Amino acid sequence: MSTDPWQLLGTARTVLAVHAHPDDESLSTGALLAALAADGTRVVLVTATRGEEGEIVPGAVADGDERPLEEIREQEIDAATAALGIAERHWLGTAPALATGAAPRRYRDSGMAWVREGLAGPSPDAGPDSFSLVPLEQAADDLVALVEQSRPDVLIGYDDEGTYGHPDHVRAHHVAVAAAARTGVPLVQIASDVAAPGTVVRDLPQTANAVERAVDSYRTQLTLRGPVEGGFAIRHVGGQDDMVALRAGLRG
Repeated sequence: MSTDPWQLLGTARTVLAVHAHPDDESLSTGALLAALAADGTRVVLVTATRGEEGEIVPGAVADGDERPLEEIREQEIDAATAALGIAERHWLGTAPALATGAAPRRYRDSGMAWVREGLAGPSPDAGPDSFSLVPLEQAADDLVALVEQSRPDVLIGYDDEGTYGHPDHVRAHHVAVAAAARTGVPLVQIASDVAAPGTVVRDLPQTANAVERAVDSYRTQLTLRGPVEGGFAIRHVGGQDDMVALRAGLRG
């Protein structure tokens, strides 16, 4: 089997991307998933939580809209996945991403606290149904069920740093590793640091329109500030400035 993650993806007919929250698929892998979909790869997305602990950008929800945040975020993720060309998406814990014989379950957003600039840690308020605290084997069982149903050639997930250390991202990494080991489907990891040894980076400027539309779908969570060299500038709901890059750094 090739150790080149790009070669693995280039020969895959179906890929399954494993993410923690709505918007992660666009911010962490938007360019990659859009490029794969444009090349004819069937892209399947599974998201572990509904991002219930997120804040809301002031003015992003109309006065009188009393929908719970998770319902609004579901509408946002539908728009984003359509923009990226994702063929189908699922919630972990909801069939078909549910272990055989198990009752449907909802994994909650664990929240986070900033340890230092650019590095997150667990929220002290995370409850027992939070994704980062539920038994690893249970979540892995649910992901394995989806792997067996969707039959991907490759899994795409975070590396062990989880992009910026969010506890749900780190747990998603461990769940993906467990599912890959149990099913034999290779896991391609999104590098948290594209300069890290063993990372293979490709620029994907052709995905600009799709990524811009996907990112702009998440108006409760961020503000799209416009194009910059190599991507798009955004401001997160907490006020942090960031960039969504039109590239992907992968590790096998």
